[in-house]
Amino acid sequence: MAYRHLRSGTTLVAAITILFTSTGVVSAEDIQDPVAIRTAIEVAMAPRLAAMREMTAELAVGAIDTRLRLPACPSIEVTLPPNNAAAMSAKVSCTTPAWSLYVPLRLHAWVDAVVAATALAPNMALRAGDLSRGRVDALASNGGLLTDPKQAEGKILRAGLPMGAPILSPLLELPIAVRRGQKVVLTLVDRTMTIRATALALEDGRVGDSIAVQNPDSHRTMHATVARDGGVEMKF
Repeated sequence: MAYRHLRSGTTLVAAITILFTSTGVVSAEDIQDPVAIRTAIEVAMAPRLAAMREMTAELAVGAIDTRLRLPACPSIEVTLPPNNAAAMSAKVSCTTPAWSLYVPLRLHAWVDAVVAATALAPNMALRAGDLSRGRVDALASNGGLLTDPKQAEGKILRAGLPMGAPILSPLLELPIAVRRGQKVVLTLVDRTMTIRATALALEDGRVGDSIAVQNPDSHRTMHATVARDGGVEMKF
């Protein structure tokens, strides 16, 4: 695991709520140094960054408005949200003298994941050439990152993606294995015997789906599970 702090170049601006209680005038020597506030946030975040294993973590601390004239604090306290997120805020506070402000944070968790090798159209079956590997921010995605292209090969992409976009498992589905009107092998299984017969599929189905099938002789309708071999199975 590697991590680094981004100290400059960020477009984040501190969204600040001030609770400031003071009497008298604050001299220039007693003004709180924004660098100390930033350092306190980075120290508070360090254990979290270290715990983000098998990824490269980056922390961008939002700019702290230098126009703020907060009295110097001998003991800065930082309160973080309970869970990591791509965008969150750190509460920075001081007990004596009393003040507090919120500083926005941007957290990245870079991982090597499967991405689109080119622009991909919706409802297409993915092939090896459609897939590549790239650097993806795990916190910016909604979960479901894939680490092996074979996890996506042969599956149907439900939505179009631009080149370089991560391939997410919620966007994938198995191809249709059995189609309505197709004759399939129906395997009936119990603990002592296996019976095979021909049945007519009454609906489309993917592997693992339960679909309605019909016995062509008796016209009896039953539900069976689509198997990987293109047949259907039912336990009795």
